Amino acid sequence: MNPQHHDRTFIVTFLTVLGFLGAFTVVIIVIASAINARHLPEEGAVARLEERIKPVGEVITDEKMLLAATPAPAAAAVARAPMGGAEIVTKVCTACHGTGVLNAPKTGDKAEWSKRAAAVGGLGGLVASAIKGKNAMPPRGGDASLSDAEIKAAVQELMK
Repeated sequence: MNPQHHDRTFIVTFLTVLGFLGAFTVVIIVIASAINARHLPEEGAVARLEERIKPVGEVITDEKMLLAATPAPAAAAVARAPMGGAEIVTKVCTACHGTGVLNAPKTGDKAEWSKRAAAVGGLGGLVASAIKGKNAMPPRGGDASLSDAEIKAAVQELMK
C-alpha cells in the first residue's frame, strides 16, 4: 500500500471523528439548555440559598473597622435593677465562697473574714480586692455588670 494513502485515510478518519464529536457536543449543549430553561429556580430560592451559605462570622484585623463594628459601651450595657447582697452572693459568689474552693473564705466564716479584713484595711480593703480581683477570683467576681455598691453589699453579706 501507498504510504500517502495511509496518511489520507488517517486524516479523513480523524476529521470525521472530530466532526462527529463536535456535532455531539453541540447537540448535548442544546439539550441541556432546553432542560435548564424548563427548570428555573422558584421565586426566592436564590435568596434562601444565599442565606443558608452565608459566613457565620468574619475576622476583622483593621483597627478602624474593628472600632466601627464594636458597639459603644453605653449601648452595650443593659439596664437592670440593682441587686441586693444576698442575691449577688447566690448568683455569683456561692460557687467558690460556699465551698471554700481554692482557699476562698466561706460564707459566714466570721473568723476568716475578720482576719482577711484586718489584713487589707477593713471592709473597704475587701471591697477593693473584690473589685480588682484577687488570686483566682476575677475582677468583680466574674460579673462585670456589678456596681461598686453591689460589690460592697455582697462582701457584707459574705461576712455575716
